[in-house]
Amino acid sequence: MPLIALVAAGLLVGAGDTRAACLGDTPVATAGAFYRDHYTFWNDPLPSLERIVSARLLRLLKQDRACGGDGGEVCAIGADPWLDAQDGEARDPRFVAESENMVQVRYRFALGDDQPSQAQVARLRLAREGGCWRVDDLIGPNGGSLRDALARFHESPGAG
Repeated sequence: MPLIALVAAGLLVGAGDTRAACLGDTPVATAGAFYRDHYTFWNDPLPSLERIVSARLLRLLKQDRACGGDGGEVCAIGADPWLDAQDGEARDPRFVAESENMVQVRYRFALGDDQPSQAQVARLRLAREGGCWRVDDLIGPNGGSLRDALARFHESPGAG
């Protein structure tokens, strides 16, 4: 096999590996996979986080993880950032493109099976890094940015 064919085959294999490492080909597909497979991403192992979140968000999540120490104490993330609540769950999520790099996560918030649910919307801001869409921020239903909250917490005097 000619050298040029071997090089081309190697490039195609490499491109396939990169693409396979991405959560999705589009922001909406990425948001769906992120929600489904990494709902509690702030607890994911670092190798997983490095593959799914932006460098900026990764740095802040690492700071938050270090703040908690070996005991796993809560630092900046004191509630489920998808819900802006400590209790309850998101049901029937739907993913809708809001802009080129912002995806709405529309769901029904419920405290329990016997409680009425209410419509909520969280948003994922995505960034293109390393050939993949990666999560750059999660904006909860109350409008607060997880990235901004982490930055404020860790930049304040006396922070972890």
